[in-house]
Amino acid sequence: MKIIEKLSTYAALIGVIGAIGGGFYTWGQFNTRLDAIESAPSVDLSPLKEKDKELNAKVDSALLYANEYKVDLIDRIAKVEEQIKPTDLTLVFKEIGKIREQIAMLPEPANLKPILEQLQMLEEYGWELEEDVEELSKQVAIVAKENELQSIQIEEVKTLNSNPLGG
Repeated sequence: MKIIEKLSTYAALIGVIGAIGGGFYTWGQFNTRLDAIESAPSVDLSPLKEKDKELNAKVDSALLYANEYKVDLIDRIAKVEEQIKPTDLTLVFKEIGKIREQIAMLPEPANLKPILEQLQMLEEYGWELEEDVEELSKQVAIVAKENELQSIQIEEVKTLNSNPLGG
């Protein structure tokens, strides 16, 4: 049993040494990568700064242009507001009130029930007529087909009678 305990102790010791060694290896790799990054040349941002200056100049000119139009619009609005004159609408409102009073004095509407009943009867009659027309259309189509069939049969009889060898 002592051999197994010693072997497990040695295995644990080898595991700890391996873990510490792995940590040092990883630390070395990290430092190597960091050195590579630090030794790389930095990115030149001067072209971007020049483009930024150009864009700022364009934005400033656009804002100046917009402000000129804003001032022009404000001046136009002021001129229009000067031309607007207040109007007294009290007479208009009085006339509206008079018309409302006259409407209120009108008699109640007439009894429309008989008219509506007659309209409903006419509508039903219209639907019946439409159904009759559809039925007649079907019957006319049937007769037309019968006539066509009879014409074909007549032609066959004529053809048989004109043939000297026929029936």
